[in-house]
Amino acid sequence: MDNNLRHRITYIILTSVILYVLIVLNFRTSVLSNPISASVISISFFLVIAMIIIVVNPHLLNPYRKITILDDYVAFISSITFLLVSVTLINSFGTDDMEYIYEALNNLFSGKDPYSLNYYPKGVCPTYTLNGGYAAHFIYPPFSFIIYIPFYLLLKFLSLPPYYLNLENVIFDVILSIIIYLEGRKKEDPFALLPVIFIYIMTAASVPPFYGVFAVIPTTFLAIAYTRRDKIGGVSLGLATMLTQLSWLAVPFVLIYRIKDNREKPTQTIKGYFVPFLITISALSLPFLLWDPHAFIYNVITTDSYTIPVGQLGLTVISYSGVFPLEPWFFTLSLGIISLFLIYIYAKHFELIKESLWIFPLIISWFLWRTLTEYFFIWIPLLFLSLYNVDYNKIPNIRIDIKRQILLPLFLVITLLSSLAVYAHINYVQSDPLNIEGVYPLGKLPYNALLIKVYNTKPYTINITLVRVSLPNNLNMVWNFSAGSIPPNSTGLVFAYAPELNESINSTVFTVQVYYNYYFATYTVNTSSPNVS
Repeated sequence: MDNNLRHRITYIILTSVILYVLIVLNFRTSVLSNPISASVISISFFLVIAMIIIVVNPHLLNPYRKITILDDYVAFISSITFLLVSVTLINSFGTDDMEYIYEALNNLFSGKDPYSLNYYPKGVCPTYTLNGGYAAHFIYPPFSFIIYIPFYLLLKFLSLPPYYLNLENVIFDVILSIIIYLEGRKKEDPFALLPVIFIYIMTAASVPPFYGVFAVIPTTFLAIAYTRRDKIGGVSLGLATMLTQLSWLAVPFVLIYRIKDNREKPTQTIKGYFVPFLITISALSLPFLLWDPHAFIYNVITTDSYTIPVGQLGLTVISYSGVFPLEPWFFTLSLGIISLFLIYIYAKHFELIKESLWIFPLIISWFLWRTLTEYFFIWIPLLFLSLYNVDYNKIPNIRIDIKRQILLPLFLVITLLSSLAVYAHINYVQSDPLNIEGVYPLGKLPYNALLIKVYNTKPYTINITLVRVSLPNNLNMVWNFSAGSIPPNSTGLVFAYAPELNESINSTVFTVQVYYNYYFATYTVNTSSPNVS
Protein backbone atom coordinates (compact mmCIF):
# COMPACT_ATOMS: atom_id res chain seq x y z
CA MET A 1 0.00 0.00 0.00
CA ASP A 2 1.54 3.33 -1.04
CA ASN A 3 1.43 6.56 0.96
CA ASN A 4 -1.21 8.04 -1.34
CA LEU A 5 -3.65 5.26 -0.55
CA ARG A 6 -2.84 5.41 3.16
CA HIS A 7 -3.66 9.11 3.21
CA ARG A 8 -6.97 8.53 1.43
CA ILE A 9 -7.99 5.74 3.78
CA THR A 10 -7.11 7.84 6.83
CA TYR A 11 -9.24 10.75 5.67
CA ILE A 12 -12.17 8.52 4.74
CA ILE A 13 -12.05 6.94 8.19
CA LEU A 14 -12.06 10.38 9.81
CA THR A 15 -15.00 11.62 7.74
CA SER A 16 -16.86 8.41 8.57
CA VAL A 17 -16.22 9.05 12.25
CA ILE A 18 -17.57 12.59 11.84
CA LEU A 19 -20.74 11.14 10.31
CA TYR A 20 -21.02 8.72 13.22
CA VAL A 21 -20.58 11.55 15.73
CA LEU A 22 -23.41 13.49 14.05
CA ILE A 23 -25.67 10.45 14.43
CA VAL A 24 -24.67 10.08 18.09
CA LEU A 25 -25.33 13.77 18.74
CA ASN A 26 -28.81 13.49 17.27
CA PHE A 27 -29.42 10.40 19.37
CA ARG A 28 -28.41 12.29 22.52
CA THR A 29 -30.32 15.40 21.51
CA SER A 30 -33.62 13.58 20.85
CA VAL A 31 -35.06 14.42 17.45
CA LEU A 32 -38.64 15.00 18.58
CA SER A 33 -37.70 17.15 21.57
CA ASN A 34 -35.22 19.34 19.69
CA PRO A 35 -36.36 19.49 16.05
CA ILE A 36 -34.27 22.53 15.02
CA SER A 37 -31.02 21.14 16.40
CA ALA A 38 -31.76 17.75 14.89
CA SER A 39 -32.49 19.31 11.49
CA VAL A 40 -29.25 21.31 11.42
CA ILE A 41 -27.28 18.20 12.37
CA SER A 42 -29.06 16.30 9.61
CA ILE A 43 -28.23 18.98 7.01
CA SER A 44 -24.61 18.86 8.16
CA PHE A 45 -24.50 15.51 6.37
CA PHE A 46 -23.84 17.37 3.12
CA LEU A 47 -20.83 19.13 4.63
CA VAL A 48 -19.42 15.69 5.38
CA ILE A 49 -20.12 14.71 1.77
CA ALA A 50 -18.25 17.82 0.60
CA MET A 51 -15.25 16.74 2.65
CA ILE A 52 -15.39 13.25 1.15
CA ILE A 53 -15.50 14.68 -2.38
CA ILE A 54 -12.41 16.75 -1.64
CA VAL A 55 -10.70 13.76 -0.04
CA VAL A 56 -11.11 11.51 -3.08
CA ASN A 57 -9.53 14.21 -5.23
CA PRO A 58 -6.22 12.57 -6.23
CA HIS A 59 -4.35 15.86 -6.01
CA LEU A 60 -5.40 16.59 -2.41
CA LEU A 61 -3.81 13.50 -0.92
CA ASN A 62 -0.73 13.32 -3.08
CA PRO A 63 1.98 12.57 -0.49
CA TYR A 64 4.54 14.53 -2.51
CA ARG A 65 2.59 17.76 -2.72
CA LYS A 66 2.80 20.68 -0.32
CA ILE A 67 -0.15 21.96 1.62
CA THR A 68 -2.34 24.29 -0.47
CA ILE A 69 -5.57 26.22 -0.38
CA LEU A 70 -7.48 22.94 -0.79
CA ASP A 71 -6.43 22.01 2.73
CA ASP A 72 -7.65 25.39 3.91
CA TYR A 73 -11.03 24.57 2.38
CA VAL A 74 -11.24 21.30 4.31
CA ALA A 75 -10.23 23.07 7.54
CA PHE A 76 -12.84 25.76 6.85
CA ILE A 77 -15.60 23.24 6.14
CA SER A 78 -14.72 21.31 9.30
CA SER A 79 -14.83 24.49 11.38
CA ILE A 80 -18.13 25.67 9.88
CA THR A 81 -19.68 22.23 10.40
CA PHE A 82 -18.59 22.15 14.02
CA LEU A 83 -19.71 25.74 14.62
CA LEU A 84 -23.17 25.31 13.08
CA VAL A 85 -23.87 22.02 14.80
CA SER A 86 -22.59 23.28 18.15
CA VAL A 87 -24.68 26.46 18.13
CA THR A 88 -27.88 24.51 17.56
CA LEU A 89 -27.04 22.12 20.39
CA ILE A 90 -26.81 24.85 23.03
CA ASN A 91 -30.03 24.51 25.00
CA SER A 92 -28.88 24.66 28.62
CA PHE A 93 -25.88 25.44 30.79
CA GLY A 94 -24.95 21.76 30.50
CA THR A 95 -22.72 21.80 33.58
CA ASP A 96 -22.88 23.46 36.96
CA ASP A 97 -19.58 25.16 36.06
CA MET A 98 -21.29 27.39 33.50
CA GLU A 99 -24.20 28.13 35.81
CA TYR A 100 -21.73 29.12 38.54
CA ILE A 101 -19.90 31.34 36.04
CA TYR A 102 -23.11 33.12 35.07
CA GLU A 103 -24.05 33.65 38.70
CA ALA A 104 -20.53 34.91 39.46
CA LEU A 105 -21.00 37.53 36.74
CA ASN A 106 -24.39 38.49 38.15
CA ASN A 107 -22.80 38.99 41.56
CA LEU A 108 -19.85 40.92 40.14
CA PHE A 109 -22.09 43.36 38.27
CA SER A 110 -24.18 43.74 41.42
CA GLY A 111 -21.10 44.81 43.36
CA LYS A 112 -20.85 41.51 45.26
CA ASP A 113 -17.82 39.29 45.70
CA PRO A 114 -18.45 36.06 43.70
CA TYR A 115 -16.31 34.06 46.15
CA SER A 116 -18.15 35.16 49.29
CA LEU A 117 -21.68 34.10 48.32
CA ASN A 118 -23.47 30.77 48.34
CA TYR A 119 -25.18 29.57 45.20
CA TYR A 120 -26.89 26.33 44.27
CA PRO A 121 -27.38 25.44 40.59
CA LYS A 122 -31.00 25.22 39.51
CA GLY A 123 -30.95 23.96 35.94
CA VAL A 124 -28.25 21.28 36.03
CA CYS A 125 -27.03 18.49 38.26
CA PRO A 126 -24.89 19.96 41.06
CA THR A 127 -21.55 18.76 42.35
CA TYR A 128 -22.25 16.79 45.52
CA THR A 129 -20.13 17.02 48.63
CA LEU A 130 -19.21 14.19 50.97
CA ASN A 131 -21.22 15.74 53.80
CA GLY A 132 -24.41 15.40 51.78
CA GLY A 133 -24.68 18.94 50.44
CA TYR A 134 -23.84 20.70 47.21
CA ALA A 135 -20.75 22.62 46.15
CA ALA A 136 -22.13 26.09 46.78
CA HIS A 137 -19.19 28.42 46.13
CA PHE A 138 -17.40 29.61 43.04
CA ILE A 139 -14.08 27.75 43.06
CA TYR A 140 -12.31 28.68 39.82
CA PRO A 141 -9.73 31.49 39.48
CA PRO A 142 -11.11 34.93 38.49
CA PHE A 143 -10.43 34.88 34.74
CA SER A 144 -12.81 31.92 34.43
CA PHE A 145 -15.75 34.33 34.67
CA ILE A 146 -14.07 37.60 33.63
CA ILE A 147 -13.41 36.17 30.16
CA TYR A 148 -17.16 35.79 29.63
CA ILE A 149 -17.97 39.46 30.39
CA PRO A 150 -18.31 40.51 26.69
CA PHE A 151 -20.72 37.65 25.96
CA TYR A 152 -22.54 38.24 29.24
CA LEU A 153 -23.19 41.88 28.34
CA LEU A 154 -24.20 40.92 24.80
CA LEU A 155 -26.70 38.36 26.07
CA LYS A 156 -28.14 40.92 28.47
CA PHE A 157 -28.43 43.49 25.67
CA LEU A 158 -30.12 41.05 23.28
CA SER A 159 -32.24 39.44 26.05
CA LEU A 160 -30.97 36.00 25.08
CA PRO A 161 -31.02 32.99 27.43
CA PRO A 162 -28.01 32.98 29.78
CA TYR A 163 -26.90 29.51 28.72
CA TYR A 164 -25.71 30.98 25.41
CA LEU A 165 -22.51 31.75 27.29
CA ASN A 166 -21.55 28.31 25.95
CA LEU A 167 -21.15 29.93 22.54
CA GLU A 168 -17.85 31.37 23.74
CA ASN A 169 -16.65 27.84 24.52
CA VAL A 170 -17.50 26.79 20.97
CA ILE A 171 -15.67 29.78 19.47
CA PHE A 172 -12.56 29.00 21.50
CA ASP A 173 -12.69 25.41 20.26
CA VAL A 174 -12.50 26.76 16.72
CA ILE A 175 -9.69 29.18 17.68
CA LEU A 176 -7.72 26.30 19.22
CA SER A 177 -8.11 24.22 16.07
CA ILE A 178 -7.02 27.13 13.88
CA ILE A 179 -3.91 27.69 16.03
CA ILE A 180 -2.96 24.03 15.72
CA TYR A 181 -3.70 23.99 11.99
CA LEU A 182 -1.59 27.09 11.33
CA GLU A 183 1.32 25.60 13.27
CA GLY A 184 1.01 22.38 11.30
CA ARG A 185 0.68 24.28 8.04
CA LYS A 186 4.21 25.60 8.54
CA LYS A 187 5.37 22.00 8.00
CA GLU A 188 3.66 22.03 4.58
CA ASP A 189 2.37 18.53 5.20
CA PRO A 190 -1.29 17.83 4.28
CA PHE A 191 -1.53 15.64 7.37
CA ALA A 192 -1.73 18.90 9.35
CA LEU A 193 -5.47 18.64 8.71
CA LEU A 194 -5.83 15.48 10.76
CA PRO A 195 -5.44 17.14 14.19
CA VAL A 196 -8.07 19.74 13.28
CA ILE A 197 -10.67 17.14 12.36
CA PHE A 198 -9.69 14.97 15.32
CA ILE A 199 -10.06 17.84 17.81
CA TYR A 200 -13.57 18.61 16.58
CA ILE A 201 -14.54 14.95 16.85
CA MET A 202 -12.92 14.57 20.27
CA THR A 203 -14.48 17.67 21.80
CA ALA A 204 -17.92 17.01 20.33
CA ALA A 205 -18.03 13.46 21.64
CA SER A 206 -16.06 13.65 24.91
CA VAL A 207 -15.72 17.24 26.17
CA PRO A 208 -18.49 19.13 24.36
CA PRO A 209 -18.11 22.91 24.71
CA PHE A 210 -21.75 23.38 23.72
CA TYR A 211 -22.75 21.36 26.80
CA GLY A 212 -20.85 23.55 29.24
CA VAL A 213 -17.33 22.07 29.23
CA PHE A 214 -14.98 25.07 28.99
CA ALA A 215 -11.68 23.12 28.99
CA VAL A 216 -10.88 24.28 25.45
CA ILE A 217 -10.38 27.86 26.70
CA PRO A 218 -7.41 27.17 29.02
CA THR A 219 -6.07 24.77 26.39
CA THR A 220 -6.11 27.61 23.87
CA PHE A 221 -4.12 29.89 26.16
CA LEU A 222 -1.68 27.08 26.95
CA ALA A 223 -1.20 26.61 23.21
CA ILE A 224 -0.39 30.30 22.81
CA ALA A 225 1.95 30.15 25.82
CA TYR A 226 3.77 27.25 24.16
CA THR A 227 4.05 28.74 20.67
CA ARG A 228 4.96 32.29 21.72
CA ARG A 229 8.29 33.06 23.38
CA ASP A 230 7.54 36.70 24.15
CA LYS A 231 5.40 38.64 26.61
CA ILE A 232 2.24 37.41 24.90
CA GLY A 233 3.29 33.86 25.74
CA GLY A 234 3.91 34.76 29.39
CA VAL A 235 0.58 36.57 29.66
CA SER A 236 -1.20 33.61 28.03
CA LEU A 237 0.31 31.21 30.55
CA GLY A 238 -0.91 33.48 33.34
CA LEU A 239 -4.40 33.62 31.82
CA ALA A 240 -4.48 29.81 31.51
CA THR A 241 -3.72 29.43 35.23
CA MET A 242 -6.38 32.03 36.03
CA LEU A 243 -8.98 29.98 34.15
CA THR A 244 -8.61 26.67 35.95
CA GLN A 245 -6.33 25.21 38.61
CA LEU A 246 -5.65 22.30 36.25
CA SER A 247 -3.36 24.54 34.17
CA TRP A 248 -0.95 24.76 37.12
CA LEU A 249 0.05 21.16 36.45
CA ALA A 250 1.78 22.35 33.28
CA VAL A 251 3.41 25.53 34.63
CA PRO A 252 6.68 23.96 35.92
CA PHE A 253 7.24 22.18 32.62
CA VAL A 254 6.46 25.24 30.49
CA LEU A 255 8.84 27.38 32.56
CA ILE A 256 11.60 24.75 32.33
CA TYR A 257 10.97 24.59 28.59
CA ARG A 258 11.43 28.34 28.28
CA ILE A 259 14.39 28.72 30.65
CA LYS A 260 16.42 25.82 29.26
CA ASP A 261 15.74 26.67 25.63
CA ASN A 262 19.06 27.51 24.00
CA ARG A 263 17.54 30.14 21.71
CA GLU A 264 17.56 32.81 24.41
CA LYS A 265 19.31 33.63 27.67
CA PRO A 266 17.65 32.75 31.00
CA THR A 267 17.59 36.44 31.98
CA GLN A 268 15.69 37.26 28.79
CA THR A 269 13.21 34.50 29.54
CA ILE A 270 12.64 35.79 33.06
CA LYS A 271 12.16 39.36 31.89
CA GLY A 272 10.16 38.70 28.75
CA TYR A 273 8.13 35.65 29.80
CA PHE A 274 8.16 34.96 33.54
CA VAL A 275 7.56 38.55 34.69
CA PRO A 276 4.47 39.02 32.45
CA PHE A 277 3.25 35.66 33.75
CA LEU A 278 3.49 36.86 37.38
CA ILE A 279 2.00 40.28 36.59
CA THR A 280 -1.00 38.64 34.92
CA ILE A 281 -1.67 36.37 37.89
CA SER A 282 -1.29 39.24 40.36
CA ALA A 283 -3.49 41.64 38.40
CA LEU A 284 -6.35 39.14 38.22
CA SER A 285 -6.05 37.67 41.73
CA LEU A 286 -5.22 40.62 44.00
CA PRO A 287 -8.57 42.46 43.71
CA PHE A 288 -10.51 39.39 44.85
CA LEU A 289 -7.85 38.37 47.36
CA LEU A 290 -8.08 41.79 49.00
CA TRP A 291 -11.88 41.79 48.74
CA ASP A 292 -12.23 38.69 50.91
CA PRO A 293 -8.94 36.84 51.58
CA HIS A 294 -10.55 33.92 53.41
CA ALA A 295 -13.17 33.25 50.73
CA PHE A 296 -10.66 33.49 47.88
CA ILE A 297 -8.04 31.24 49.48
CA TYR A 298 -10.57 28.69 50.72
CA ASN A 299 -12.45 28.37 47.42
CA VAL A 300 -9.67 28.74 44.85
CA ILE A 301 -6.55 27.34 46.47
CA THR A 302 -7.75 24.45 48.66
CA THR A 303 -8.18 20.94 47.24
CA ASP A 304 -11.50 19.48 46.12
CA SER A 305 -11.31 16.40 48.36
CA TYR A 306 -14.53 17.47 50.09
CA THR A 307 -16.51 16.66 46.92
CA ILE A 308 -17.51 13.15 45.93
CA PRO A 309 -14.87 11.37 43.84
CA VAL A 310 -15.84 10.88 40.20
CA GLY A 311 -14.06 9.78 37.05
CA GLN A 312 -13.72 7.10 34.41
CA LEU A 313 -9.93 6.87 34.65
CA GLY A 314 -7.34 7.37 37.33
CA LEU A 315 -6.40 6.31 40.81
CA THR A 316 -9.70 7.62 42.14
CA VAL A 317 -11.60 4.91 40.21
CA ILE A 318 -9.67 2.19 42.03
CA SER A 319 -10.52 3.89 45.32
CA TYR A 320 -14.18 4.94 45.03
CA SER A 321 -15.16 1.73 43.23
CA GLY A 322 -14.30 -0.09 46.45
CA VAL A 323 -11.47 -2.17 44.99
CA PHE A 324 -8.80 -0.46 47.09
CA PRO A 325 -10.27 2.49 49.04
CA LEU A 326 -7.79 5.12 50.17
CA GLU A 327 -7.73 8.05 52.56
CA PRO A 328 -8.13 11.41 50.72
CA TRP A 329 -4.78 12.68 51.98
CA PHE A 330 -3.04 10.01 49.91
CA PHE A 331 -4.17 11.70 46.70
CA THR A 332 -2.65 15.00 47.79
CA LEU A 333 0.65 13.35 48.75
CA SER A 334 0.86 11.19 45.63
CA LEU A 335 0.09 14.21 43.46
CA GLY A 336 3.00 16.11 45.00
CA ILE A 337 5.43 13.18 44.85
CA ILE A 338 4.65 12.35 41.22
CA SER A 339 4.85 16.01 40.22
CA LEU A 340 8.29 16.44 41.80
CA PHE A 341 9.54 13.22 40.22
CA LEU A 342 8.37 14.19 36.73
CA ILE A 343 9.76 17.71 37.09
CA TYR A 344 13.12 16.13 38.00
CA ILE A 345 12.98 13.78 34.99
CA TYR A 346 12.08 16.58 32.59
CA ALA A 347 14.75 18.99 33.87
CA LYS A 348 17.42 16.27 34.07
CA HIS A 349 16.85 14.93 30.56
CA PHE A 350 15.56 18.09 28.93
CA GLU A 351 17.55 17.84 25.70
CA LEU A 352 16.30 14.32 25.11
CA ILE A 353 12.60 14.82 25.96
CA LYS A 354 12.30 18.55 25.34
CA GLU A 355 9.03 18.41 23.39
CA SER A 356 7.39 15.87 25.71
CA LEU A 357 6.31 18.46 28.27
CA TRP A 358 2.54 17.90 27.80
CA ILE A 359 2.82 14.20 28.62
CA PHE A 360 3.76 14.98 32.22
CA PRO A 361 0.61 16.90 33.29
CA LEU A 362 -1.37 14.16 31.55
CA ILE A 363 0.30 11.60 33.83
CA ILE A 364 -0.15 13.77 36.92
CA SER A 365 -3.88 14.07 36.18
CA TRP A 366 -4.24 10.33 36.82
CA PHE A 367 -3.52 10.92 40.53
CA LEU A 368 -6.20 13.57 41.13
CA TRP A 369 -9.10 13.04 43.55
CA ARG A 370 -11.56 13.84 40.75
CA THR A 371 -10.71 12.84 37.19
CA LEU A 372 -13.35 14.21 34.86
CA THR A 373 -12.93 13.53 31.16
CA GLU A 374 -11.64 17.02 30.37
CA TYR A 375 -8.84 16.59 32.93
CA PHE A 376 -7.17 14.27 30.42
CA PHE A 377 -8.35 15.64 27.09
CA ILE A 378 -7.15 19.17 27.87
CA TRP A 379 -3.58 18.02 27.10
CA ILE A 380 -4.22 16.04 23.90
CA PRO A 381 -4.45 18.98 21.43
CA LEU A 382 -1.20 20.36 22.83
CA LEU A 383 0.60 17.14 21.94
CA PHE A 384 0.08 17.95 18.26
CA LEU A 385 1.95 21.22 18.75
CA SER A 386 4.82 19.26 20.29
CA LEU A 387 4.94 16.96 17.28
CA TYR A 388 5.20 19.94 14.95
CA ASN A 389 8.19 21.24 16.89
CA VAL A 390 10.19 18.01 16.75
CA ASP A 391 12.94 18.08 14.15
CA TYR A 392 13.47 14.41 13.35
CA ASN A 393 16.66 15.26 11.46
CA LYS A 394 18.24 16.80 14.57
CA ILE A 395 17.37 14.36 17.32
CA PRO A 396 20.21 14.62 19.87
CA ASN A 397 22.35 11.54 20.35
CA ILE A 398 22.47 11.56 24.13
CA ARG A 399 23.40 8.53 26.19
CA ILE A 400 21.98 8.19 29.68
CA ASP A 401 22.48 5.75 32.50
CA ILE A 402 18.95 4.34 32.55
CA LYS A 403 19.47 2.29 35.71
CA ARG A 404 20.91 5.11 37.80
CA GLN A 405 19.12 8.14 36.36
CA ILE A 406 15.66 6.73 35.66
CA LEU A 407 15.03 3.25 37.06
CA LEU A 408 16.48 3.95 40.50
CA PRO A 409 14.46 7.17 41.11
CA LEU A 410 11.39 5.44 39.66
CA PHE A 411 11.87 2.49 42.00
CA LEU A 412 12.16 4.83 44.99
CA VAL A 413 8.99 6.70 43.99
CA ILE A 414 7.02 3.48 43.45
CA THR A 415 8.24 2.09 46.78
CA LEU A 416 7.30 5.27 48.62
CA LEU A 417 3.86 5.50 46.99
CA SER A 418 3.17 1.80 47.53
CA SER A 419 4.04 2.08 51.22
CA LEU A 420 1.86 5.15 51.64
CA ALA A 421 -0.97 3.48 49.71
CA VAL A 422 -0.91 0.39 51.94
CA TYR A 423 -0.93 2.58 55.04
CA ALA A 424 -3.74 4.76 53.63
CA HIS A 425 -5.78 1.68 52.76
CA ILE A 426 -5.28 -0.04 56.13
CA ASN A 427 -6.12 3.16 57.97
CA TYR A 428 -9.23 3.61 55.82
CA VAL A 429 -10.49 0.05 56.35
CA GLN A 430 -9.91 0.21 60.10
CA SER A 431 -11.71 3.55 60.39
CA ASP A 432 -14.64 2.81 58.07
CA PRO A 433 -17.75 2.33 60.25
CA LEU A 434 -20.12 1.25 57.46
CA ASN A 435 -21.31 -2.18 56.41
CA ILE A 436 -24.34 -2.73 54.15
CA GLU A 437 -26.19 -5.89 55.17
CA GLY A 438 -28.86 -5.75 52.48
CA VAL A 439 -30.61 -3.66 49.84
CA TYR A 440 -34.34 -4.06 49.17
CA PRO A 441 -35.84 -2.51 46.00
CA LEU A 442 -39.38 -1.22 46.46
CA GLY A 443 -41.88 -1.91 43.68
CA LYS A 444 -41.08 -3.09 40.18
CA LEU A 445 -38.76 -1.88 37.45
CA PRO A 446 -37.90 0.90 37.07
CA TYR A 447 -37.00 1.22 40.76
CA ASN A 448 -37.57 4.63 42.31
CA ALA A 449 -36.96 3.71 45.94
CA LEU A 450 -34.80 1.40 48.05
CA LEU A 451 -34.49 0.29 51.64
CA ILE A 452 -30.86 -0.06 52.68
CA LYS A 453 -29.91 -1.98 55.81
CA VAL A 454 -26.71 -0.45 57.23
CA TYR A 455 -24.70 -1.65 60.21
CA ASN A 456 -22.55 0.77 62.23
CA THR A 457 -19.44 -1.14 63.33
CA LYS A 458 -18.05 1.62 65.58
CA PRO A 459 -18.73 2.58 69.22
CA TYR A 460 -20.04 6.01 68.23
CA THR A 461 -23.11 7.33 66.43
CA ILE A 462 -22.82 8.03 62.71
CA ASN A 463 -24.97 10.02 60.29
CA ILE A 464 -25.41 8.85 56.71
CA THR A 465 -24.35 11.75 54.48
CA LEU A 466 -24.82 10.39 50.95
CA VAL A 467 -26.45 7.58 48.99
CA ARG A 468 -25.03 6.84 45.58
CA VAL A 469 -26.55 4.48 43.02
CA SER A 470 -24.38 3.26 40.16
CA LEU A 471 -25.67 1.84 36.90
CA PRO A 472 -23.70 0.44 33.96
CA ASN A 473 -24.18 3.70 32.03
CA ASN A 474 -24.24 6.22 34.89
CA LEU A 475 -21.74 6.00 37.72
CA ASN A 476 -22.68 9.13 39.61
CA MET A 477 -26.39 9.07 40.44
CA VAL A 478 -26.93 10.55 43.90
CA TRP A 479 -30.31 9.78 45.45
CA ASN A 480 -32.24 11.51 48.17
CA PHE A 481 -32.57 9.62 51.44
CA SER A 482 -34.23 9.76 54.82
CA ALA A 483 -32.27 11.67 57.43
CA GLY A 484 -31.28 9.93 60.60
CA SER A 485 -28.45 8.52 62.64
CA ILE A 486 -27.32 4.98 63.40
CA PRO A 487 -26.39 4.29 67.05
CA PRO A 488 -23.12 2.59 68.01
CA ASN A 489 -22.83 -1.09 67.02
CA SER A 490 -26.38 -1.04 65.68
CA THR A 491 -28.31 -1.52 62.46
CA GLY A 492 -30.37 1.18 60.79
CA LEU A 493 -32.64 1.36 57.76
CA VAL A 494 -32.07 4.08 55.19
CA PHE A 495 -34.90 4.93 52.80
CA ALA A 496 -33.43 6.19 49.51
CA TYR A 497 -35.41 7.48 46.54
CA ALA A 498 -34.73 8.93 43.10
CA PRO A 499 -34.87 12.75 43.02
CA GLU A 500 -36.10 12.69 39.40
CA LEU A 501 -37.90 10.10 37.28
CA ASN A 502 -35.03 10.04 34.79
CA GLU A 503 -32.73 8.89 37.60
CA SER A 504 -34.69 5.72 38.28
CA ILE A 505 -32.99 2.33 38.17
CA ASN A 506 -33.97 0.54 34.97
CA SER A 507 -31.68 -2.43 35.45
CA THR A 508 -31.78 -5.71 37.34
CA VAL A 509 -28.13 -5.30 38.35
CA PHE A 510 -26.96 -2.16 40.12
CA THR A 511 -24.66 -1.05 42.91
CA VAL A 512 -25.47 1.03 45.98
CA GLN A 513 -22.98 3.04 48.02
CA VAL A 514 -23.71 4.60 51.40
CA TYR A 515 -21.40 7.34 52.69
CA TYR A 516 -20.44 8.67 56.09
CA ASN A 517 -18.22 11.61 55.16
CA TYR A 518 -15.57 10.04 52.87
CA TYR A 519 -16.09 6.52 54.24
CA PHE A 520 -18.41 4.32 52.24
CA ALA A 521 -19.78 0.80 51.94
CA THR A 522 -20.68 -0.87 48.64
CA TYR A 523 -23.37 -3.44 47.89
CA THR A 524 -24.25 -4.97 44.50
CA VAL A 525 -27.86 -5.96 43.85
CA ASN A 526 -29.06 -8.50 41.29
CA THR A 527 -32.86 -8.62 41.30
CA SER A 528 -32.89 -11.36 38.65
CA SER A 529 -31.10 -13.71 41.03
CA PRO A 530 -33.29 -16.20 42.94
CA ASN A 531 -31.44 -15.17 46.12
CA VAL A 532 -32.06 -11.45 45.68
CA SER A 533 -31.72 -9.42 48.86
